[in-house]
Order: sequence, then structure tokens, then C-alpha cells
Amino acid sequence: MKKFCVAVGTMILAAGLGITGCSNQNQAAEGETVAVQSVAMLAGLDSSGLQNRYAGVVVAQATYEINKEEDRTIEERFVDVGDEVQAGDVLFSYDTDEIQLSIDTGELEMEKIKNTISSTKTQITKLESEKRKAPSSEQLSYSIEIQSLEADIKENEYNLNTKKIELERLEKTLENSEVVAEADGIVQSVNENGETDDYGNPKAFIVLMETGTYRVKGTVNETNMGDIGMMEGSPVIIRSRIDNEQTWSAVMGSVDMENPVSDNNYYYYSDSDETTQSSKYAFYVDLDSSEGLMMGQHVYIELDQGQDEEKEGIWISSYYLNLSEEENYVWAANDKDKLEKRSITLGEYDADMDCYQILEGLSEEDYIAIPDETLQAGMPVTRYDEEYFAEPDYGDMEGYEEEGMEGYEGEDLEGYEGEGLEGYEGEGLEGYEGEGLEGYEGEGLEGYAEDGLTEDTGDFEGEGLGDGEMTDSMDGGWEE
Repeated sequence: MKKFCVAVGTMILAAGLGITGCSNQNQAAEGETVAVQSVAMLAGLDSSGLQNRYAGVVVAQATYEINKEEDRTIEERFVDVGDEVQAGDVLFSYDTDEIQLSIDTGELEMEKIKNTISSTKTQITKLESEKRKAPSSEQLSYSIEIQSLEADIKENEYNLNTKKIELERLEKTLENSEVVAEADGIVQSVNENGETDDYGNPKAFIVLMETGTYRVKGTVNETNMGDIGMMEGSPVIIRSRIDNEQTWSAVMGSVDMENPVSDNNYYYYSDSDETTQSSKYAFYVDLDSSEGLMMGQHVYIELDQGQDEEKEGIWISSYYLNLSEEENYVWAANDKDKLEKRSITLGEYDADMDCYQILEGLSEEDYIAIPDETLQAGMPVTRYDEEYFAEPDYGDMEGYEEEGMEGYEGEDLEGYEGEGLEGYEGEGLEGYEGEGLEGYEGEGLEGYAEDGLTEDTGDFEGEGLGDGEMTDSMDGGWEE
């Protein structure tokens, strides 16, 4: 059985419950309880695997953008979206008629320039012969005319060289009239209509997604991306969402700080502005081997802290232990759900993971609290175990049965049945039945009987918001 200690479990619990060690005294004063966590869970003896996990998806190692040359016309395209291609396969070809015509025209112009140079040289030879026979008074005029013709030759020789370079470029272009795939892959998109991005820049004509080699893409919030940044170059574990024991080794890459991730799949109403919202950024993990993975497969990403190494006995992070020369103990829950101070006997110490082997004093069935000087024996406890931290079988959007909102079973908000906004039958949206919020009858918006939250305004009467008119958007609020 795999056994490991998980130091980060405390942070997960604190974040999820809003509980910290220093708050226990206040909780007790207000009649609340002290959170205690399952030893089996903390020691990794169950399947919860309390690690800092990041959701990830298997993506291509690289994508290639093939752009069309603006001054050229495409003669034929040989691929469509979804086609699989091999390296060297022709994706599309350019029309070569215009290029061939330009080459033919250029060759004629070169011949014309060569003839002009040859004729000018013959003319210079004739003038030099006449100059030798002419009287001294005419020598200067001959010299000037000869120099002018020599300048013409130099200009034509320059034009000839320029035209030659141009023809070589055209001939090379003619030879490369077919555009081929750089790698094995799948055609991800074809921009045949000249579409542009959000900034007005032309999109690539063809986007090719490489196949055969994969990497894992994850997202991290700006508030905790420092954890990922510190992990760059560190070994990580890619874990299957279906089989917790199926893993792949990998190395953490860097966070793509230049391109915030657009979260277009989530829609919510909030009175906060964009300055109070945080951004998400993508990061990539390079796999040692992608055997057994599929494109688009959803996985978990964990920092490799040796959690999959086999250890004998119960191993607990030192974060949960009170250690001193006089006594080593933990705060544990007794059979009456009260806190008690319990002595423990330690075995080996794992310095890399900062955890101790517990020889005596704890069993898998016990529950222990985060050490705190305010803890006292007799305090009531609340137990948290694997069930609390269990992750549902999320899809691309966690907990969703359809696109949109959790457990959604209809169009708009129609026919919700459950918690959240799911067929809500409680206060606030109580009694909701219908499309949008139409025909709504209940507390909070009780009494409203117009056409939901449509753009048309209607008279509102009921408890909670009083009489008034509803504006044409949620952002506008209610007006008396």
C-alpha cells in the first residue's frame, strides 16, 4: 500500500473551510468546533491523495501556423479541417501562371538590356576611333560623349544585375509553389475567408497541430502562480482522473505570462469591476513519455514530492506534530468527539518530505488537528475525511451535466431541479418555474409576473424590492 505524508493538506483545509490555527479559540468561544482531519487521509492510506493538484489536459507538443503570401493566389488546397497529414504532404499550391509570366517578361527585359549594352560599347569604339583623327579643338566634345555612354553602360549593367536577382527569386518561388506540412499532424483550422483576430491581424491560413508527441497544459490563477513558478524544472506527476494509480513522469515548464487565459465558459453577475478580478495563465508540462495518453485527455498535475514512494507504517507531516525534548504529541479527537492531547512515539524521519513515522499513539481511524497554542482538551471537533475532499467526476467544466450551469437540465434557467440555480425552490428564487425568470413567484423577487429579465421593462410588485420598474439589464439595478 502506498503511504506518504502530505504537508500541503493543511493549506487545502484552511482554504476550503476558512479555518486557521489562530482562529480555534474564537471558534470555541462562539460555540463552533475545531477541525480535525483523517490520519488515513493525511498519511495517504486512502485514495484522496491530498496534494496540491492542478487540472490539466493533454495537448499537442506544438502547433504550426502556415501563412499565405499576400501577393500570391492560391491555386488549390489539398486539406480540410480534421485531415491527418504526414510531414512533407502538400497542404496547398500557389497559382504559377503569374510567376511564369513575370519570369518570361524578365528574361526579355534582360535580353533588351544586354543588347543595349552591346550597342553602346560599339558606339564608344567608333567614337574613340573618330576622336583620334579629329583636330584638337574637337577632342573635348568626343571625350564628353564617350564618358556619357560609359555611364549609360554602368547603369544598364546595374539594371541587368538587379533583374537577374529578381528572376532568380521568381524561379525559386516557382519551384516552391507547393506548401508542405512540417510535421505529422492534424489540420486544426483553415482560414479560407481571410478572417482576422480580435486585434485586426490576419489569422494563419492553416493551423497544423502536431501529433505523436504530447505535453500537458494546465492553468493557474495569478494569486498562486508563484507556486508553479518555483516548480519550473521540477519533476511532476501526471495522474489519471479515472485510475489514481496510473501516472506519468514529467518536468514542469514555465508559465505563459504573456497570454492570459480567456475564461469564456463561465458567466456570472457581479457588482465588482474588472480591477478586482484575477487572471488565469497557462503553463505546460513536458512528458518523459506520452504512451497511454490521448489528445484531449483530462488529467491531474502534481509536484513530485515522493508521494508515490512506498513507506512502512503511518507517516505524518511535522506540521501536525507538537515536538519537544520533553514530549511528542498530537491533538486528536476521542470517541466522544472531543479534543484530547495524545502522546506519540516517533520512528524514522524523512527530511525531504519533512514527515515522521508514527510507531505508537495513532491509527488510521484517528483524526488530528493542526497544532495551535489555543487548543485545549475537551473542545468539540468536526471530522473531515476523504468524503469531504472527494472530487466529483468533472468534465471539462467541473460538475456540469450540460453547458452552462451546474446540473442544468433545460434551456435558459427553465426547469431547474436541485441546488444552486438548479430548479431552485427556496428563498431568493423560490417557486421558480419557467423560462428565463419568467412567471417567477417567490420571496426576494416574489410577486414578479412580467416577462422575466428581458429587455422590455415591466411593473414589479412584491416583497423585497417593493414597487418600481425593472431596467433593461441586470447591471442597471432596480429603480424605485
